[in-house]
Amino acid sequence: MEHTSLTSTREKLMQAGLAHFYQKGYRYAGLRQICADCGVTTGAFYFFFENKDALFCAIVDPVIQMLNGLTSQLCERELSNPSSFSGNDLMTMDFLLKHRREMLVLMEKSQGSSREDFPCRLFDTMVSYFNDAFAAAIGRQPRADVIRMLVQIRIASAMDILKGAETMEQAFFLNNVMAHYADGGFNSLVHNLKDVL
Repeated sequence: MEHTSLTSTREKLMQAGLAHFYQKGYRYAGLRQICADCGVTTGAFYFFFENKDALFCAIVDPVIQMLNGLTSQLCERELSNPSSFSGNDLMTMDFLLKHRREMLVLMEKSQGSSREDFPCRLFDTMVSYFNDAFAAAIGRQPRADVIRMLVQIRIASAMDILKGAETMEQAFFLNNVMAHYADGGFNSLVHNLKDVL
């Protein structure tokens, strides 16, 4: 096969794989059907990927790496400039929307894959960032139970937007509402409950 043909076949397998992982979840997506959708044999599949998990990782790992980089960058920016929260939140939602299917697969349909721990790792990362933001604002470590609750709310709202928004405009509107709500809530907590947080 020519290089262009190899690249094209690999891309087709990844696109079909994402579609099947999104529809059926990792555990129930079948290699034979993915290959059939691409018009290739399972033997051809193994030329590109060692197994189904390798295909899954080839699809989601770049998204995980980009998200980690973006999150780290925006957290540093927000800690040095707390007023950047709303803009950072919009940048995050823009990224999530551009990778909607990959994120939904990672968050809800990765069971059985080597990346099934992604939701827990994302939660822990967000706990760390929320903890740092509150510690900077109140001058000490906040209560762990409060931080965990706030992170759960934030992740749930982002997932609701990713699953429910029918248009980009609606998603950005809902995210903007959530960002203002979260920003106001953060300021209110710091102002009114600083001594007990």
